[in-house]
Amino acid sequence: MNKSVVLSIVIPTKNRARLLEQVLESIERQPADPDVYEVLVIDNGSTDETKDVAKAFQGKIKNFRYFYDARPGLHVGRNKGLLKSRGELVGYLDDDVILFPNWINAVIDAFEDEKIVRLGGSVIPYNMEILSKEFRDKYEIVRGNFHFVYCISCFWQAGISEQDNRVCRAKADMGFGGNSVYRKSILLKCRGFHPDGMPKHLLMYRGDGETYVEDFIMSHNMKELYCAQVSVYHMIDEKRVDDTYIDYMHFRNGISSMYTNLRKDALKGGMKHFCHILWEGVSTRRFNKEINGELYLLLYYIFYKKIRYWVHKESYF
Repeated sequence: MNKSVVLSIVIPTKNRARLLEQVLESIERQPADPDVYEVLVIDNGSTDETKDVAKAFQGKIKNFRYFYDARPGLHVGRNKGLLKSRGELVGYLDDDVILFPNWINAVIDAFEDEKIVRLGGSVIPYNMEILSKEFRDKYEIVRGNFHFVYCISCFWQAGISEQDNRVCRAKADMGFGGNSVYRKSILLKCRGFHPDGMPKHLLMYRGDGETYVEDFIMSHNMKELYCAQVSVYHMIDEKRVDDTYIDYMHFRNGISSMYTNLRKDALKGGMKHFCHILWEGVSTRRFNKEINGELYLLLYYIFYKKIRYWVHKESYF
């Protein structure tokens, strides 16, 4: 492995071999010096052709490594990638994205500013046509010239294109885990990522994922940057805009919110938070699903010692 690696690109994945192949192809096409970056695919227990797809890129991407770890949870891949990384910068990509053509060079150029600790770009729906007007009216939020659709993990800057060179200070709501690059030193200071992406039968072990890292960065007034050239296309399909899937996402978000408050102030914090959102509640489908998620984890926390232990772990490495 070349010692001049600056950027480690970590891609956690499970049973999405064809999508993984697309993101790896978009990395292979990058015009960057192959010595300055490495790619780490972390296979989170796949039973499809994921290993074969990954192995095929060992001769195509100079610094390429594949790891298998069947322990459940997205944090497993994120944290393993962090510990195995060789670069001073660690970038995280979902396995269902395609990079803008100059993504790697733009990342390395941006981090020449030593004050920057996190960098990201837009996460754009690859097929905007599947977002109906009804769907966008219901779920899209517009802030300035940015459009956010949190339930499908997408946001984009108005008028963005692959030739766009706009750069601005990033805000808290731009910290999307599927397309973010961090200084490794900051992630180690945070003791890695909190639990995320648990399978349905283990949702009581879900946490607040990269939100915890984002909160740490914001609370210390560290510099984050948005760069249009560091954008990706998100390969969402029609299932992701179905009401059943959206309800499930809101339920998971409720679990994550309760986890955050339980870590802050144990049962007192969880109960206080739950009562607060009930008091200020609104009668909407989203609110009801998130309330259910909040209550779900709160009850597990009250009745199961192992869940209390899990919520308060110092590190999930």
